[in-house]
Amino acid sequence: MLTRRALLATTAALSLSGCAEGRPWSGASGRVRLATGTAGAVFDQYGAALARVIGELMPATSASTVNTGGSVDNVLQIVAGRAEIGFCLGDTAAQAVAGTEPFADATGLVALARLYDSFLQVVVRADSPVRAAGDLRGRRVAVGERRSGTLLTVSRTLAAAGVGLDEVTVSHAVLADALSALAARQVDAVCFVSGFPIQPIVEFTARTPVRVLDLGALVPALVAAHGAQYVAGPLPASSYRLPAAVQTVSVKTHLVASPGLSDDVAAGVTSVIFDEQARIARLVPSVRQPTAAAGIFTEPLPLHPGALSYFRRRDRAGS
Repeated sequence: MLTRRALLATTAALSLSGCAEGRPWSGASGRVRLATGTAGAVFDQYGAALARVIGELMPATSASTVNTGGSVDNVLQIVAGRAEIGFCLGDTAAQAVAGTEPFADATGLVALARLYDSFLQVVVRADSPVRAAGDLRGRRVAVGERRSGTLLTVSRTLAAAGVGLDEVTVSHAVLADALSALAARQVDAVCFVSGFPIQPIVEFTARTPVRVLDLGALVPALVAAHGAQYVAGPLPASSYRLPAAVQTVSVKTHLVASPGLSDDVAAGVTSVIFDEQARIARLVPSVRQPTAAAGIFTEPLPLHPGALSYFRRRDRAGS
């Protein structure tokens, strides 16, 4: 016979299990278009897995992904009504809330959750003379697509190193094309902000030895200029067959949404992120899963009421 404590624990576990039965949002309906990012990168891989699991557990929704140029483009897709949710780097999200460049006005954006952290990865060939961010002055640098979050993070990081964006020859290209240019020595560095490992870079390093610049010493200047959204984060040597691990610039990643997204859909998507990690991990085993303990901290974005109801429900269940 179950004790009262065991019964409560079992009930809580069932309410947050992989089964959709009994969830108040399991019958939520409507389109859930998820704006992701560059093909093959972590936003793209994780987003495809997330959309698939949303569709399985919320069958009345129509879940799909929208490939984009990155964080800025994702916000613009949501504002224009071409996506309901999307991934966004924390520094871009702060600009979107404030309505500062590259956004003309405050967007009213809200968050469903803070996800994993993303890392600025500045890749050079192993034989490159470039050893630090300051060495990029006067060189050709792929800085992400024009509507990417990478561009904002790179420009701020270069400024922290005393290099203006106008002091490098800027290349805007999708990641695959940027890596092809690095292989052909048409650019000197490729910059990308993402989780790791990034599969196109993994494949590139199988053919071409690389280094990733150590940027950890620039974080205090970034924090002084822009606040505590930037921290130093480790990039292991095993990520890309590097000669040694490096410290780089880490920035939060959020799943953002239109404030008009229904509460049930918002709660359901948030539930999938944190309660269905085993399902998601089977689809994308290389992607690190976010933690619910950090997921609620989405400043400067307000939390969507539906997401908040999910976190409260989870807290009451004792998870």
